[in-house]
Amino acid sequence: MIKLTNIWATGVIVSLIFLIGLPSTAFAAGSITASGGGSNNAGNTFTVTVKASGATFDSLQGLISVSGPVSIVSFSAGGATWLPGKSPNNNNQFVGITSPTNSLTVATIKLKGTKVGSGKVTVSGVRLARSGAEVGTGGGSASYTITPALAPPGSVTVSSSTHPNQEESYDISTLELSWSAPGNGASGYATSFNQTADTVPEAKTTTTSTTAKYENQAVGTYYFHIRANNKDGWSDTTHFKINIKPTTDSTLAVPAITSITTTPEAVNDIEAGTLTGILIKGTGPAGYTMMLTFAPDWALSAEKYPAPVITEQGTWELTITDPIKAGFYKLTAIGKKDSTVSPTSPTVTFEVTVAEGGKVRLITASDATSTYQQAQATHVAEATARRKMIWGGLAGIVLLAAIVLAAVFRRKLFAGKT
Repeated sequence: MIKLTNIWATGVIVSLIFLIGLPSTAFAAGSITASGGGSNNAGNTFTVTVKASGATFDSLQGLISVSGPVSIVSFSAGGATWLPGKSPNNNNQFVGITSPTNSLTVATIKLKGTKVGSGKVTVSGVRLARSGAEVGTGGGSASYTITPALAPPGSVTVSSSTHPNQEESYDISTLELSWSAPGNGASGYATSFNQTADTVPEAKTTTTSTTAKYENQAVGTYYFHIRANNKDGWSDTTHFKINIKPTTDSTLAVPAITSITTTPEAVNDIEAGTLTGILIKGTGPAGYTMMLTFAPDWALSAEKYPAPVITEQGTWELTITDPIKAGFYKLTAIGKKDSTVSPTSPTVTFEVTVAEGGKVRLITASDATSTYQQAQATHVAEATARRKMIWGGLAGIVLLAAIVLAAVFRRKLFAGKT
């Protein structure tokens, strides 16, 4: 029994002989044509596909040529078995075999327009055969036109007359922004205003103006996002940051920290060096929320320790139940309501100590002076002690040297009398 593969191989050999040596006939129906192309902008990449079809064949040959203002990005041969040096490429005759088929991609060509003009991919010298019988000679081409490169707008440059520096905060709740048309021009702009840093506005024109104004914004950080549009597309997005800080009302009562003490339930942990149970009291403008700033920072949980609200009597207090490390601290307070803040309180310096059963001690200016004077006295005493030790050491060395010299002299004296 003869295998089908042998029959196919014999047919292929016959077909190749036919392709190489026999003239074509006028009645062949199969063809190898190109498709794709069309209109493309310079700088853009597009694809042209070369395909054999129209009849059942098992061998093929032809020539593909590319013309016009394009560069070849890639030239990929199709799935046939190509003779050595005869695979599809630009201006290179291809010859190949395949199992019987009525459709085969010969090549996929990626092209890039380089300048304005026109060109085409042409397939010529076509021969299709099946078992030695010619079944197609038709060729074809795909034309393309290269139009000018797209020129979308450049990035928009934004400025603000009310909040000019993006890294600074301003106590102005109304902000004004402006910009000019970017490079390559703009027919409109897509904008967005929120508190998200990297928003990209939807590709939809929302304004043709070159200014924007946002009134009565709350304290916080905001971002203005904008990109321009013209007939060739959209620009990249520009992000402009705006920082709004509270407005200080100098007519409000100046907050004060009146006392920092331990609570009756205070726990003193000498081994850990911490004190738990501290009560802070103060005054401020009624109805305002008291914002406390510790230095070094106590890193208190905002959820566990919400900022105290100043009572109608103008007082406030906060109890700390977390363990606080022994050391020296500074504390300031400021009242806040909406976008308005009070003047800042005088800074209070205090010490948390685990000595004497654990306590909190306010440090006054006189305390600070006393501490400095005590440190200076200690320094002087230590310096005096060091001088005494040095001179004492030198005196000892001199005495020892004298004793040694006396001993040497005495030995020599007695040696002379003998």
